[in-house]
Amino acid sequence: MPDPVPDPFSSVSGFAAETRTHAGYRWENLRRGGPDEAVIQQTLGGAGFFEDAQGRRLVPAGHAMLFTHDEASTYGYPPEVTEPYRLRFVSFRLLGLRAWFDRLRGEFGAVLRMPPEGEASAVLFELGRRLETRTFRDRFQETELLHQLLVALYREQVAAARNDDPIDYGHHFLRDHFRSPINLKEVAERCGVSREHFIRAFARRHGETPGGLMRRLRLEHARRMLAATQLPVQEVALASGFADANTFCRAYRKRYGATPGASRALKRGG
Repeated sequence: MPDPVPDPFSSVSGFAAETRTHAGYRWENLRRGGPDEAVIQQTLGGAGFFEDAQGRRLVPAGHAMLFTHDEASTYGYPPEVTEPYRLRFVSFRLLGLRAWFDRLRGEFGAVLRMPPEGEASAVLFELGRRLETRTFRDRFQETELLHQLLVALYREQVAAARNDDPIDYGHHFLRDHFRSPINLKEVAERCGVSREHFIRAFARRHGETPGGLMRRLRLEHARRMLAATQLPVQEVALASGFADANTFCRAYRKRYGATPGASRALKRGG
């Protein structure tokens, strides 16, 4: 018999709000549980600490720590803090959400912003409410809310980068909006820097210019659309962020060595 399809549906395994007041509150994650058990722990007041191979850092109010129960990390109440550490957490099985969880930590680290008035906090509250009242409609809604929590956290980190790191924010903005009719002057203004500074700093950091990134993402998206749909080339061009079909066709041929129409015909023939 064929191997069963892996279960992609996540589930909440725990939720609690707690107050800790002394350094006896300390946990080492290694071998606490399976590799698919993850935790998002938000600081509501005071501060906690999180320590891993990257070092030790405080997790103050308005922030959260993300970890799994099979990693070499430690968290708890910092002995140098005098006020109570108020927290709430959700633990859940990752399964189909692992890519989102890993990307969050890979891009922004294990300690993230999570303001109490933000979208992610609202989703976390809703998860806790539904768990406490046993009103999840089904496992699909449970997975949906957990996915929404990770997406909201990602969105909040990108928004915070606007002030902390305008070049990083610009990179995220281009990846999220390349299909829109945007230009680099508008993006640089949104980041709070000049167009010239944005282009130079972006190229040094990412190895390609902002315009090059936009063009590459638009062409890759268009190529997928050509293979997956029968939409006219003009519609593919506009849906991928190009101003018109002529501009798209020239850029496509330069990158892939064939016109969009010829590329589609070749794939159909194969």
